[in-house]
Amino acid sequence: MRGKTYPVGEILEALTAYNRGYSLEEVSRRLSSRYGHDISPSTISRWLSTHAGITTYRRLRARGLGLFAPPQIIRIIKLYHAQVYEFGYHRGKLAFLRQGTLDDRRAGDTRFAPLADFLERVPRICPHELFKRDDGPRASALSHDFLILDRLVVTEKTNTATDAAAVIIPSVGSNRDRHPKLQRYMLANDSVTIAVEIPIWLGEDDIVALEEKYGITIVPKQPFDPTDPGSGHKPRFITGHIDFLQVRNGAIHILDYKPDARTNKPFAQLTIYALALTRLVPGLKLFDIKCAWFNENCYNEFFPRLLLPRPGCSLPS
Repeated sequence: MRGKTYPVGEILEALTAYNRGYSLEEVSRRLSSRYGHDISPSTISRWLSTHAGITTYRRLRARGLGLFAPPQIIRIIKLYHAQVYEFGYHRGKLAFLRQGTLDDRRAGDTRFAPLADFLERVPRICPHELFKRDDGPRASALSHDFLILDRLVVTEKTNTATDAAAVIIPSVGSNRDRHPKLQRYMLANDSVTIAVEIPIWLGEDDIVALEEKYGITIVPKQPFDPTDPGSGHKPRFITGHIDFLQVRNGAIHILDYKPDARTNKPFAQLTIYALALTRLVPGLKLFDIKCAWFNENCYNEFFPRLLLPRPGCSLPS
């Protein structure tokens, strides 16, 4: 976007306002009033055409507008989990997911409708107090010892996520703001991001079930009293937040934005996110999930199921 007459922030704001459902004329009036100079509807239309690759929600926009007014199309809920997280989901895309119309190439596919139900229930069912405790591991801090890394296959490519990051990240001055601005942009403007900053959690029963299913140890048991083996062990739990959740090409995609994506390889973190979703969303299978981490230069994708033993088998020693 170098050499543009208008600041990048204004262009991005215009794209987002239009995809939320405001007309070109409404976007023009809102931005012209806010920034004190004229931005014509034709200029905004030209921006949309120029950046069609990172505004793919346009093909769904009319249907979304038929269901929700622009201020209601996206719901954001602040979660006070040690720090503030802005959990958000796109109500229009969730409706299309339930209808089986989110992906034109898989019309009628409603397999992931329970995922939409889960996302809408999150504010009510999330064990918020668990996220405020400091005696349990975050998914991002887990060791990858429970994974079979010699079966790992990573596909590196570029796609809409990297294209969006390449535009958004350089336009944001503060490092702290880059992550949420990218999340808000993709949630409003692409056709596949259905939610951001999704809290996930695994309790003791979930961890036991997964360890027994795959024959692995995710988190070692911690005794209440090391001097008394009969005292049992302290219930374990794991928490985390998924950066981006997408549904496309017949699969659920879990994405994590990593500025240092070339060197930071969050295999354990993303696999735990996938396992947690299989426990939180009825009927969801690990086979349905792909994981990826990315920045503005690269997108690295893998299948988490390949990193775990087949159900009923133990991790090779």
